[in-house]
Amino acid sequence: MIKKRLFSAIAALYVVLGAWKGYVALFDQGAKEPKQIFPCPVEALPEPDQEALNNGIIVRNQRDLQQLLEDYLS
Repeated sequence: MIKKRLFSAIAALYVVLGAWKGYVALFDQGAKEPKQIFPCPVEALPEPDQEALNNGIIVRNQRDLQQLLEDYLS
């Protein structure tokens, strides 16, 4: 029972990669303001990426976050 609750708590933690005032930004779970803003204008990205960022991309682990940031910031 304890393992199940612990797994649920861990699974519920995430960050959201999204857009903030035209830039790629990282938000904590449920936050309205970003914890980090990156120097990458959303409009410089391809249309599908812009749409995904405007909708918010839920990221559940560090590896996925690193890959997305490499894709968007390089």
